[in-house]
Amino acid sequence: MQTSRLSHSEAASPSSEERALSPAINDSLGFLIADSARFVKRSLYGRIAPHGIRGGSWFALRVLWLEDGISQRELAKRLGVMEPWALEMVRSMERDGLVMRTRDEADRRRLKLTLTEKARSLEPKMMNIASAVNRLMLEGLTESEEVLLKLLLKKVRERLAADTEVRGELDEDSV
Repeated sequence: MQTSRLSHSEAASPSSEERALSPAINDSLGFLIADSARFVKRSLYGRIAPHGIRGGSWFALRVLWLEDGISQRELAKRLGVMEPWALEMVRSMERDGLVMRTRDEADRRRLKLTLTEKARSLEPKMMNIASAVNRLMLEGLTESEEVLLKLLLKKVRERLAADTEVRGELDEDSV
């Protein structure tokens, strides 16, 4: 008779297929992630709005502060959003005086997103605000708990992103 060698954690914890969905909403992983994200957004967006930054622009600014001059397509890819959504966000950011679309000198077909002086000047203040919200979010967690939380959330995100990509390919093929 062959015996299976499982680690203590594998033997003690059921596989994801065997774990039942909790009937209590506050025990639902999806709800906890979504609800936490909602409160993070409320906390952050409420602090950046008085400076003329809309919530939808925040993550685009974060990317552009690091990679000024990328295309709208590249921005959409970095943010994991559809290009039409990115276009509307860029238009809104243009109206707010945060970005300009300019032709790439090396490839005239390509439009680059370039931060305005207004957007560049907001970076230090906005990053201080984001740091304050981050500190608030992590209050009461040890450094090792923070590392573990990030690791686990990245694993969940990667799994769901892979599922979304597979379903997206299937959806496109079935049309």
